[in-house]
Amino acid sequence: MPAFDCRALGRSLALVVFVVAVSGCATPPPSPIAGYTCCNLRSYDGWIYSNNVQGGTLVPIGAPARIDSLKRGHYAYGTVAGNEIGFRDDDAKSGDETLAWLRRVIVPQDPRVALADSPADIRRAVLAGRVMRGMTRDQVAMAIGHPGKADTPSLGAVTWTYWTTTDGAPIRIGFDAEGLLHDLQGPPMALRLIVLTD
Repeated sequence: MPAFDCRALGRSLALVVFVVAVSGCATPPPSPIAGYTCCNLRSYDGWIYSNNVQGGTLVPIGAPARIDSLKRGHYAYGTVAGNEIGFRDDDAKSGDETLAWLRRVIVPQDPRVALADSPADIRRAVLAGRVMRGMTRDQVAMAIGHPGKADTPSLGAVTWTYWTTTDGAPIRIGFDAEGLLHDLQGPPMALRLIVLTD
């Protein structure tokens, strides 16, 4: 009967531990996600979240962006404008939902090209990360990002809801029958974060 080899058993156990550990590590997405930020985004300590709370550091519209890896279906890692950054979809129930959100946040064409056709006051507001009456849904999204899915499940909704870091009550942006921003409601300090003033 062959002698029991403790070293071989140790190597086998080490391999099992390594495989289990690696399975939780980040993996490449099924297809590369590269392009430009769809809109002005907000970063908190190096993370961009799908709930899109207004405040934090502004990540500008049209910045070159790339997703290099995914982890546990909710976390993504990559770069924006050459800086390492993480992305987290707070409301995703699957990796596919996270990928769908990432593909909405990182778009193949630079949105500043489409923005160039907008009136000067709209361009100024978007580039400042602010909204103003008369903006379309697309222009609002360019200016302050898409609203979080938990409060605004459909982008076709009459009202979009955003939260800010300054107040415990949300901001509500109302669109008229033509799809133009006509109503802004929320705490004054919160509104000051996102509304363009002259």
